[in-house]
Amino acid sequence: MSLENGMLVQHASLGLGKIVALEPKAVHVFFAASDARFATKLRLPMALSLLTPAAAPDAWLSGLSGFALDEKTGRYGRAGSWLSHGEAVARFLEAFPEGFADPRYVATTGKERSDQRASRWRRAHEAFVEELGNGQGERLLEAGDVAGLVERAVRVERNVRTLHKDADKISLEVALKDPGAARTFFAALFELLASSPDQTRFEALAEATAALTPDATPESRWPTVTLLPFVARPELHMLLRPRFACDVAQRLGLELAYSAAPNWKTYSALLGSAALLLEKLRPLGAKDHVDVEAFMHVSTAKQPKPRPELHAVT
Repeated sequence: MSLENGMLVQHASLGLGKIVALEPKAVHVFFAASDARFATKLRLPMALSLLTPAAAPDAWLSGLSGFALDEKTGRYGRAGSWLSHGEAVARFLEAFPEGFADPRYVATTGKERSDQRASRWRRAHEAFVEELGNGQGERLLEAGDVAGLVERAVRVERNVRTLHKDADKISLEVALKDPGAARTFFAALFELLASSPDQTRFEALAEATAALTPDATPESRWPTVTLLPFVARPELHMLLRPRFACDVAQRLGLELAYSAAPNWKTYSALLGSAALLLEKLRPLGAKDHVDVEAFMHVSTAKQPKPRPELHAVT
């Protein structure tokens, strides 16, 4: 078998993996079942008898990148900031010992409700259902009440406005100021929400968003395209904030296939990664992408520096 960098392979005992580096006498393979930072170094030509081409594609493995040679070990590994799934879970459990059922995580009243991301996203979802759900949005659109649609959408966004504070983010109040463009945007939004995510409907919403903000940078449109779908149907959709999404993909080893302008390839990769992560988190009580989004934030947050010990002066 001829080996190539980036090739997906099946090892007789270690399972499915991706070749991340080739050397004259060794091949470095990162295996899907591994929870380690480094790829496995296999000696050549002995490894050839244990490796065969992968029988089927694997989106997650194919999208993995960012491997570099560690001079000390002579092995190829992820960036130093990379977290294994076990490490990410441990960080989450430090904040919420009972997982997604932790009283602080699911708080519906008091300071915890206002502080926790998940509670605020769920409040926004409740607001969307109340303001635009159950056909209300479509009826307003059919009646030509674009101003009413904008007013209701802005009320929904206010619940989570401070949770996605990207420097170049565009508020819905600003984006939806043109009635004609806003009407096209809402028509595309309700079409997307009417069924499972698909390329045609997503691209129509992305195009409508670009028409709302013709002078904005392509990256700044991602939150506008993905916010309301995520709030409306968190079991299917996911918010994409460019800088955060790229950082999380790198740190948690998720596929993103990122491009600056909103596009289906990147969004479908994000949905696939979120779905895979959700399945891994279900034993902890996760039930939708709100929980995935909160997990991403908690597990990749900067750890506070330990306070220096105080010594008594004698």
